[in-house]
Amino acid sequence: MKLIKIGIITADIIESTEIDFNIREKLFAQFNQGIELLKESYQIEYEWYRGDAFQVKTNDCLSSLRVALLIKFWFKSFEKEAKKSYDIRLSLGLGKVEINKSQLSLSDGEAYRISGRNLDGLKSNKQSFIVDSNDYHSNSLKIESLLLNALIDNITPIQSLVLFYKLKGLKEEEIAKQLKLAQSTVNQHSNSGNWNAISKYLDYFEKLYTNV
Repeated sequence: MKLIKIGIITADIIESTEIDFNIREKLFAQFNQGIELLKESYQIEYEWYRGDAFQVKTNDCLSSLRVALLIKFWFKSFEKEAKKSYDIRLSLGLGKVEINKSQLSLSDGEAYRISGRNLDGLKSNKQSFIVDSNDYHSNSLKIESLLLNALIDNITPIQSLVLFYKLKGLKEEEIAKQLKLAQSTVNQHSNSGNWNAISKYLDYFEKLYTNV
């Protein structure tokens, strides 16, 4: 049996114990709504576990970073207080899967182990996002993740939502219509959210993993 290299996303909600139960239920519902939007374009599976953590399985490496960023930006679009957002720690692991069960929590392989191991280290490293692999790109991906953290950690909920829709391929005119904003406002949020740098990094990553 040929083992296919895929992406596994493991994530948990930051400071989840401080979130009121009713608000947490609302966050889960909003998150699930976003995942359903992603399913329209990507073949993904997801599963909540331990109450405040979840895993997402992508069927390839190529789309995995885009899916991870879409999830990150969708969650960061949930407004916590004035211009501050809820957030998640997210670890993307790229590798092969040896045991592929119907439940993600029962599956195993390189991608699962890389993703889970690095999530455990994010809190102590004061990071909220990391990408790693089982190949020679591992070190560069982890270093680039540090730079990506600097770009996305402090973006506002509305910037996150604009970036989410840009990652989905919408044009600024379409986003403006969707969010009932002026196109110039959408462009401003896109620029202040570092879209140009993020999109260039995404292009670089996708070239690395084309045909993998």
